Amino acid sequence: MRPRSSTVLLAASGLLLALGCVRPPLVDVLGGADGSAGATGKPDAALDGHSDAPAGADGSLFELLGAPLIFAPTAHGFGLNVVLRSGEPSALRARVRAGAQSDWTDVGLPAVPATDIAQWSVGGLQAGQRYDYEIRADRSLYLGSAVTTRDPGASFSFAVLTDSHIIPRDPVPVGSEVGNDFNGFQESTLLTVASDVAAGNPDFILNMGDTLDFHMFGFNEPPPDSSWTRLAYLNFRRLLGDTLGHVAHFPVIGNWDGESGCNSQDEIQRSMSQRLLYVPGPQPKTYPQGGSPNEDYYAFTWGDALFVALNVMTYTPTCHLLDQDPGVPDDWTLGAAQLAWLDRTLAGATSKWRFLFIHHAVGGAAGDYNDSAYGRGGGQAAHVGEQATIHAMMLRYGVQIFFYGHDHVFTDSVVDGIHYSLPGSAGAPWKFDGSLTGYTQYWPDSGYGRVEIGPTQARITFIAAGGQVLSSYTLE
Repeated sequence: MRPRSSTVLLAASGLLLALGCVRPPLVDVLGGADGSAGATGKPDAALDGHSDAPAGADGSLFELLGAPLIFAPTAHGFGLNVVLRSGEPSALRARVRAGAQSDWTDVGLPAVPATDIAQWSVGGLQAGQRYDYEIRADRSLYLGSAVTTRDPGASFSFAVLTDSHIIPRDPVPVGSEVGNDFNGFQESTLLTVASDVAAGNPDFILNMGDTLDFHMFGFNEPPPDSSWTRLAYLNFRRLLGDTLGHVAHFPVIGNWDGESGCNSQDEIQRSMSQRLLYVPGPQPKTYPQGGSPNEDYYAFTWGDALFVALNVMTYTPTCHLLDQDPGVPDDWTLGAAQLAWLDRTLAGATSKWRFLFIHHAVGGAAGDYNDSAYGRGGGQAAHVGEQATIHAMMLRYGVQIFFYGHDHVFTDSVVDGIHYSLPGSAGAPWKFDGSLTGYTQYWPDSGYGRVEIGPTQARITFIAAGGQVLSSYTLE
């Protein structure tokens, strides 16, 4: 556990750089974020797809905060998590249909896990289909869509994004509003990336962590209470816009998300409790592969691919805080239970494509000692600490790609035939150059990764914010 020092909530987050709470950008950030909103998702004039219309404008007592979040999709259903700015969650209703020509089916009363959340588990569906869903109260509040698990042999695409670094704001802004402070860059960038993701029409997003940002409390300090995490997750959700209402979301834990093992259990719980409420993921019984009861590591198959989401943060008990308390590069760990689960999951894999997703390697080998200890370097750390054990597993069980975040640039390296792929950052303004990361080839742009899976090949494309293709590679 880290030693505690007093922290001060700064009145203006723009002062953080001057006070040394964050590292300054090491590569200039020029343009690339135009503040445009995501895809509208509006099916027709009668159904208001824009979920942040002012409450009461048409006599309604209900106002949604952002779009519904689709989570834990399976072959026969998916979860829906709806947050309200106003109105009683238990009064909401949801219904689904297989297409515009089909009849609606009511999915019953919602669960109400918090005073502003209505949540459904939709079942009885067919595999590999896109279903419409509608959220209603005294009127139609939102019309979205979700895809059930694709059958083996089916073609599909998914998006990989990481490091949005979205701060809490109180009150949560409306629509695509962006702050006029330092953190407005993260917000405008995520808006742009969300729009780019929607244009590719993926089945789901795998989000590899550092979704949130709490620099206002210090370097990797947890928030002082759970209300800050709630506000940050709500800000993140509304910035994804209508993309969130049509593309399922799978979360991964990053070092800025408040769940580091360097923190006390009480501090971890502050953020974990809000993630489980506002950005839920698969539970241990959702998929045959199982996973953590805290929904922080899990695996699933989709088409001909196996997806394994890992948590390097919560199960590493030592601190790694750069200049403040660097730690060492080789004591990162998944913990014994997660590591054994990973071995079982990969040993039982039958899918053609096998991918791992994590915030950073379980070890570090970067441009200097402190950044190596901080977990930077990707494939350069393939043989460092516990990452060497995982790399050996990947070789033994045929994993093709190790996706990771953390270093805020696009890069790809191949170690023993395995790709270590970093798909940029979806918000972070800090772009770390080769003197810190050790990378010799990289792109400092913000953006995301698009992965297209076909019957015989997988294509991975790095896309800068705004849509420019930076690089791509194909596996067969």
